[in-house]
Amino acid sequence: MICRNPKRQRARWDYLPPARACQQVSARFDQVALSPRQITFSPRLASSSLVWATGFAVILVALQLLPADWHRALWYDRAAISSGEYWRLLTGNLVHLGWTHLALNVAALLVGIWVFYPARSPIAWAIAQFVCSVVSSVGLFLFSPQVSWCVGMSGALHGLLMIGAIDWIRQGDRMGWALLVIWTGKLAWENWEGALPFSTETVGSAVVTDAHLWGAVGGLLYVAGEQIYRRWSPRTVVA
Repeated sequence: MICRNPKRQRARWDYLPPARACQQVSARFDQVALSPRQITFSPRLASSSLVWATGFAVILVALQLLPADWHRALWYDRAAISSGEYWRLLTGNLVHLGWTHLALNVAALLVGIWVFYPARSPIAWAIAQFVCSVVSSVGLFLFSPQVSWCVGMSGALHGLLMIGAIDWIRQGDRMGWALLVIWTGKLAWENWEGALPFSTETVGSAVVTDAHLWGAVGGLLYVAGEQIYRRWSPRTVVA
């Protein structure tokens, strides 16, 4: 039987929403505005991304309260990683140098998720966070031997913002190109001139700009992997 408007059902393991139609910049904030009825806790619904991001922020605060020795055991430490403490490649992104450092990164995370959440579910965002975090640390370990230790989520955040900019480009939003150019320019500045003015004073220590670069590379790798998944995984079936 042929139906004029066949129903579409998501495949069981598909957590990625289809690409949205072109949207105007003026409608962007209408898109991300959530009413109380839209907020859910399902890890498979994009509308619950901000709730899960808030929960993740609470975990980051809890990690900051750990005793100093436990806290230090989670840092990215090149010598310790070389000795086999590989968990630091991930956990180094979850602990911060101080409360100001933590507040800046948590604020950037929540604002970024609020702006970009419609593109995917909390599960997909969590995978993106994981990929960007690990790639940032692995990049430091392999290509930045001068960095002996590092803490903070800023590397992963640069990757997530790259993903968000590409999401907007996919949707036909010109602001995506503007964000991509601005963010690429920031990375280029940090690569050639060093950290942005006042960033060291704000954080309380030297800013490891290489972590930002490798985190952005992680974002690009995630987008490439996601594209391969969307192409080869059956996303919808017609019934």
